[in-house]
Amino acid sequence: MRTTQQIQSGRSDKHDWLFFNTVVVISCFMVGVSWWVFGPTKRRSFGFVVFCDIAVTISVLGDSSQLARLLTCVIYALIGIYIAYFHNPKLQIAHLTFSVVMIVVAAQPILFGPERDPALGVSKVLVVVTALVVCAFISQIVLTMLSMDASSSDLDPLTGLLNRRGLDRHVEKVLAEFQRQESAALLVIAIDIDRFKTINDVHGHDVGDRIILRVSQRLSAWAHADAVVARVGGDEFILAQRLSVPAIGPMLDSIGPAMHSNTDEIPSTSSIGIAVRTHKFVAGEERATAFTDMQKVADSAMYESKRLGGGRVHTIVTTASR
Repeated sequence: MRTTQQIQSGRSDKHDWLFFNTVVVISCFMVGVSWWVFGPTKRRSFGFVVFCDIAVTISVLGDSSQLARLLTCVIYALIGIYIAYFHNPKLQIAHLTFSVVMIVVAAQPILFGPERDPALGVSKVLVVVTALVVCAFISQIVLTMLSMDASSSDLDPLTGLLNRRGLDRHVEKVLAEFQRQESAALLVIAIDIDRFKTINDVHGHDVGDRIILRVSQRLSAWAHADAVVARVGGDEFILAQRLSVPAIGPMLDSIGPAMHSNTDEIPSTSSIGIAVRTHKFVAGEERATAFTDMQKVADSAMYESKRLGGGRVHTIVTTASR
């Protein structure tokens, strides 16, 4: 029979467990309210992970049941899933390390305590650790697959260049480098194959595809390695790249000869329009909007090349608004 002291001790443990879990519930509610009021940021998300680890730890250490204490550690696996999607592997490793330590601590009473059950303890430890590792591993696999799928959806299947969606997603790096580098210019180039419908009608779509491939390869070969090159329509291409101001002239002089050749089996020409910007983005100016405006300028220059007969390069230099 249990003594009065043991009964009182059990009640005390239950009261402690209730207190700890009440604190955790109230804290979770406050964190939820703060996210709703202030919105998530990278720092708040990191704080959320730390808070969750601490909250679960309080519940684990405050639980009066040896088995429940150990099984509560499964919640660490859920936190690992969150980290896999929103944070880097370093934080995941730190979380997994902390979680394993806490699992070992939580397993001490059932493994070595007065009411120990080593077989049950070892089996539950294996279950919890497996859940922890498998959840993190599967989350990383799913995240990698989603990333690969997103990357493939950014590419044009015929040329392997970026499509319009990929252009919008990848051009930010070029814009940031342009803003950062002193004495840099930003080039946005629009290219359209001249009389492409006629080529398709006369020679067939297979020949049209080969010409599109030829133009894409020549454009990629001409561009700098850090340029963003995209096929944004059937026979339309957009290129964005930064370069030093002294290099503008030679680059503009070289694009026409690079895109055209008199030795092609099926000759074709392209109309090329170029927008050049040398002034930096100002406070309050949206880079994405500025890039869209430069595409419109490059398109206007390209249509001017077409109006003059095609196979030409027309350049417009944008100026800072006052």
